[in-house]
Amino acid sequence: MKKYFSSKIILFTFTLLIHSCGIYVQYDYDSDVNFNNYSSFSFYQTDIDKIEISDIDKKRILRSLDLGLKSKGLKRSNSPDLLVSFETKSKERVYVNNYLPYGWHPFSFYYPRGMHNYSRVEGTLYINIIDNKNQQLIWQGKGVGVLNNYSKNRDEMINKFVVEVLEEFPPRAD
Repeated sequence: MKKYFSSKIILFTFTLLIHSCGIYVQYDYDSDVNFNNYSSFSFYQTDIDKIEISDIDKKRILRSLDLGLKSKGLKRSNSPDLLVSFETKSKERVYVNNYLPYGWHPFSFYYPRGMHNYSRVEGTLYINIIDNKNQQLIWQGKGVGVLNNYSKNRDEMINKFVVEVLEEFPPRAD
């Protein structure tokens, strides 16, 4: 019984660890829009200049967006069909775990409890795609995941965020 219980804890912890490292993605779009009518894009620099992140990270996101949209068959243009912008947000999440240092006890209120605190920064990336002709938002993707400031390869981390958010662009016709 003890072996079964400990293997369940290990499995739960492993599952939680895998899910906490991933990127949660959502998207929304205007279902009246035919995305096949678009062939070119440009970045909406006015919005991008207002974003309060480092210029290096902006450059990383723009590079990933450029590559991602080109891989979808769009070309960059000075007179584009689409304008692309992005927004970022971050917040620190603090987690508090109470535990019994000696395992579970039926009269646990007699035993001293331990406490383990940790925090991590959760980042959100919004990618906005706007019809240049009528200046209407037609697609928005949102990715939420853990940011690691100490990552050895921030280019790879940011590219993964962008690629996963753009995975559902353009929406598939049903």
